[in-house]
Amino acid sequence: MFSRKGLVRGAALAALFAAGLARAEGVQSGRTETAPHYLQAQPPQVPPDQTRGDAPTPITSEAQAEAKAETPPRPLMSLLRRTSVGEALDEARINIFGHAEVSWTHNFSSDDPIIVGRTFDLENDDPTFNQLDLTIERTVVVSPDQWDIGGRVESIWGGDSRFIHAVGLFDYNGFDDGPDNQFDLNQAYIDINVPVGKGLRVRAGKFVTLLGYETINPTGNQFYSHSFLFGYAIPFTQTGLLGTYQASEKLTINAGVTRGWDTALEDNNDAVDFLGGVAYTVSDKTSVTVNLVTGPDQPGDNDNWRTVFDLIVSHKINDNTTFTLNGDYGYEANSTSSVSGSDAQWYGLTGYLSRKLNDSFTLNGRLEYFNDQDGARIGGTATNWYEATAGVSIKPFPTHEVGQNLVIRPEVRFDYAEEPVFNGDYNQFTFGVDAYFTF
Repeated sequence: MFSRKGLVRGAALAALFAAGLARAEGVQSGRTETAPHYLQAQPPQVPPDQTRGDAPTPITSEAQAEAKAETPPRPLMSLLRRTSVGEALDEARINIFGHAEVSWTHNFSSDDPIIVGRTFDLENDDPTFNQLDLTIERTVVVSPDQWDIGGRVESIWGGDSRFIHAVGLFDYNGFDDGPDNQFDLNQAYIDINVPVGKGLRVRAGKFVTLLGYETINPTGNQFYSHSFLFGYAIPFTQTGLLGTYQASEKLTINAGVTRGWDTALEDNNDAVDFLGGVAYTVSDKTSVTVNLVTGPDQPGDNDNWRTVFDLIVSHKINDNTTFTLNGDYGYEANSTSSVSGSDAQWYGLTGYLSRKLNDSFTLNGRLEYFNDQDGARIGGTATNWYEATAGVSIKPFPTHEVGQNLVIRPEVRFDYAEEPVFNGDYNQFTFGVDAYFTF
């Protein structure tokens, strides 16, 4: 008999081997415990210097696959299609694309090199090359009639990789170890359509988590900076088996098992997590998504479970305005990272408002509350965290064939906590800007 751990490990290894990019060296705790010390609330003691990229929407028919193939390609595929290679890629339904992102953040409240409580934008006055992403994808056609196979390999090089290494995969590097710009295999999975019912998509390998509204991939976000929920309440990636079934035009169901939070080729216990959820389209204006991850995630412990419920409600107020609400509730038995060392809980709520003014400018706002009264997530201090962010997404060349792929996002952000966690202060005020180009 194969153990549960062995089955999940086999699926993960198969996907990564097929990608030809797998590599396993060293083991760290990843995000199975509290955030690393450079993200903690106390004044950090580190040297100055750090698409979840969402998966594509499942395709449910040949007609949709053909429609997607006719979508104007990004610059890289446009170039490839001028060669014989591009014709072969089109025939195989393979798409190659990516993005590049750079950024800079200034903290008006402190000249400390580290901005407390942040995820990727934590380096004060230090220009950062965040991501150079390259993705190779064959989207599986989900149908009731025939088998199909696809998958995705997504690699990232840049400063953001230091914070998202999964256990057993490039985790010998990090913020304190290795260069400023590092490599990470963000996603590597195989998709198989099983022709049962309306078609069941089975995913095996390493993929971004279902949970959360914000993503590792900057093109999926309204802001450069990330919410506390993204950085501390949920995992980044998971490795395992995940089934997706579109029960109706409005209801999609996900369910599967993974090796745990931010875990890849190695694990720190002998148990698996359950990952699942439902997405329901209420109307052409409103959608609701509920996701759950639960299982033992403490190193060497198969008994103390960590559970997070994630809720996303999105409503299109009109053609140009959208409001989204993201809420999380987490609980962990006998948390080793809480201030008391006993059971811990965390929860929060983030609201987003987006208003498109024209093809060049979109105004964005975000308000957030995050309760970490047990000090289990933003380690070291039990407190409530608040933030307000305002920014604009700018497309300088909205009609240019290539220039339309450039987006610039300046923002201002105010953070507040009920304890003096910001280098001895209760608040901090920052300005940040990033630019990304999709290709």
